[in-house]
Amino acid sequence: MATVDAIGDLTGLAKAEQLAALRRSMAAIPGRRDHAPTEPVDASLFAPSQPTAPPADAQTLSGPVRPQTLRTIPVPTPLSELLPRGALARGTAISITGAGSILVSLVATASAAGHHVALIGQSKFGLLAVREQGGDLSKIHLIDPGQADPLDAASICIEGLDLVVTTVHGRDVPPTRARALLARNRTHAGILAITNGRMPGLDLTISSRPVAYGGIEQSRGRIRSITLETTVHGRGIAERTGRYTLTAPTFGEQGLRWTPVSVDAAATHLPHRLAVAQ
Repeated sequence: MATVDAIGDLTGLAKAEQLAALRRSMAAIPGRRDHAPTEPVDASLFAPSQPTAPPADAQTLSGPVRPQTLRTIPVPTPLSELLPRGALARGTAISITGAGSILVSLVATASAAGHHVALIGQSKFGLLAVREQGGDLSKIHLIDPGQADPLDAASICIEGLDLVVTTVHGRDVPPTRARALLARNRTHAGILAITNGRMPGLDLTISSRPVAYGGIEQSRGRIRSITLETTVHGRGIAERTGRYTLTAPTFGEQGLRWTPVSVDAAATHLPHRLAVAQ
C-alpha cells in the first residue's frame, strides 16, 4: 500500500532552517512539478464555456487529457458540476468550509490524477477516506508546522506542489500577507486551499453541509450514504448550489461514489444525535 510522506514537527528550528527543511523535502519528491508554468492564468477559465462545433479533424479529449490541456486540476463530481469549466484553474486560491467530505474528495481526485498534495496543519484529516475514494497516498505530504505560522510552509510548498491545503488557525489573514501569498500562488500556478480561517482576495469559496443520511432507520443501522448541499461562489462566478450523495459500495462494488440528487428527493433527514453533532 502507498504510504504518506510526513514532514516532522518544525517547532525547534529557526525560520530559515524551517524553510530550508521544507525545500529539501520538496526537492526529494519524485515526479513533482520541476518547472511550474509562470504565464498568467487565463481569465476565460472562470467564465462559463460556450458550446461550439468542433473542427472536422478535431479529436475528442479524454477526461485525463482535458484538464491538462486547460491548465486545470480535476475535481470530484460535486465540484465539477458546479464549476463553469468542471475543474480548478491553476493559480486559483479557494476557501473550503463545512462538511469535510468535499475536501477529502478534492484531495483524492487530485492525487489519483498524479498531482502532489500538501496538507499543512491538518492533523485530523481522513487519509483512510482519501484511500477509499481512490486517492493515491504516495502523492500526499503531511506537514506539521508546530507553533510556526502555517502560511510560511504554504508559501514554500506552492513553489513545486500542485495542491496546497493549509489551516490558518481560525484567524483573519492580514491583507498585505494575503496579497503576497496569492501572487506567489498565481506565479507558480498551483491551487491554494484555505481551511479554518479567512483570507481576503480568494477566487472561490466552497461551502457544504449535510442534509440527509441513508442507512439509519429509527436511530438504528449503519450510515451507508450522506447527502451534502454544496455551494460555490466567487470572482466572476455566479453562486451555484447542488445536492450530491456520497454512497458506500455494496457487495461486489469498489470505492465510494458521488451521485447528484434533486432538492425534492433529498428530503432533510438528520438523526437527532447527528444533527446536534453538526
